Amino acid sequence: MAIKQLIEAPLVVVTNREPYIDERVAGGIRTIQTAGGVVSALDPLLQEIGGNWVAWGSGNADIEMSSGGQRQVPPERPRYTLNRITLSPEEVQGYYAKYSNQGLWPLSHMLIERAQFSRRAWQTYRSVNQKFAKRVSAVSPPGAWVFSHDYQLALFPAFVRKTRPDVTIAHFWHIPWPPLPIFRLCPQHQEILRGLLGADVLGFQSEQDVEYFLNAVERTLKTTVNRETGRIDWQGRSVHVKSFPISVDVNAIEAMVESPRIRRWVRGIRRHVDRRDQILGISVDRADYTKGLLPRLDAMKEFYTLYPQYREHVTYLQIVVPSRTEVAEYRRFYEQVEKKTQEVNQRFATNGWKPIITLPHSLDRPRLMGLFRAADFAVVSSLVDGMNLVAKEFVAAQVDKRGVLLLSETTGAANELEHESFPINPLDPEGFANTLHEALSISADERADRISAMRKHLEEHTIYDWMADIFLTLKMAAQSYV
Repeated sequence: MAIKQLIEAPLVVVTNREPYIDERVAGGIRTIQTAGGVVSALDPLLQEIGGNWVAWGSGNADIEMSSGGQRQVPPERPRYTLNRITLSPEEVQGYYAKYSNQGLWPLSHMLIERAQFSRRAWQTYRSVNQKFAKRVSAVSPPGAWVFSHDYQLALFPAFVRKTRPDVTIAHFWHIPWPPLPIFRLCPQHQEILRGLLGADVLGFQSEQDVEYFLNAVERTLKTTVNRETGRIDWQGRSVHVKSFPISVDVNAIEAMVESPRIRRWVRGIRRHVDRRDQILGISVDRADYTKGLLPRLDAMKEFYTLYPQYREHVTYLQIVVPSRTEVAEYRRFYEQVEKKTQEVNQRFATNGWKPIITLPHSLDRPRLMGLFRAADFAVVSSLVDGMNLVAKEFVAAQVDKRGVLLLSETTGAANELEHESFPINPLDPEGFANTLHEALSISADERADRISAMRKHLEEHTIYDWMADIFLTLKMAAQSYV
């Protein structure tokens, strides 16, 4: 892997979620590799170069499968050390469920009416960030590069900086960064900024996120910001702030959907769809209010109302995975999605056909990519999203070039795919319905041209390019200390 040549120091990855979970199942303990773009990119890298990964140990058998809080992974061929942070139920509730996901998450997605901040939860969030920093400080070799992630660990960089000034830190913020009038509604917004500025490199998904962050620092902390270079002078250091749009491994997804098992799976789906003269649509989301699930169901109702010729011909498969079920608001939201789906189906279903099929669970990654390959259209209708890799995964899986992508204009992915996808406003159900009709009406050649152009972009901007860009910037930051 060429990326390893950019890394000139021991690497320590820090995330909220761990790359491997040990779970008690019937008959023993099973080790499960978690999903997600960061794990799929950084796990192979650490397997190749070695190093440490620090994360919350959330599996119910994590403690007994660890020694001194450490586990060598992957278990079948150990290559690096997974350091597990143990959190009490009270810490999980305050740090994760409350402050991170009831406070920072909705605020960052500009859904201010949903944001709730508790001073007690803030103290827990702060102490857990300190716990992460203490472990990282203990396991990081001299001069290590620390690559930390996301809104759950906003205070972490400054805590590490205080105890280990020798390490170089890159922190990537995966979700949107809100404009200052919204960000200021966080009671601890100044502490959040100071925490992040402990990093040497701060990465965001888009140039807009960078601009919002620089504006927040300049106006809140009254420090010097150079917008041309993206640098902030802070406590005698230079902090590099830059957009690094995350992406996918196009070659790996293509190999996945071309495997014999998944090709058979796709052929079976297409035979069923074609035999019934169907058009197959798909969406994949966690059951989260930021993903625009309820407005999307309103749009599908408009679609079947305005274009009755598609009844019994367009079947929409929504994969909705229950999320953060420990939070009552999320449980209620999932129930709302179920109820609205039933309403649409009751209105339009006929004998032998219903417009919306729901899968309330995740699929293994190969079969999910196979569904993307088989689908005629995909819908990504997030209200606001840092990136949304589902859009890119769908494009990468479309090796037959049959599908069209309907993409919310308020996702990070739209910055890259807006010209060849069909843009939608998730809060405009009639416009959404009209766009879906337009997308289904174009010729097969135009579909292929659009998908080909998007695939070309992704082939030139993979997740490995994302990592290389970050590590190159981190390397420059590390050299500035020499």
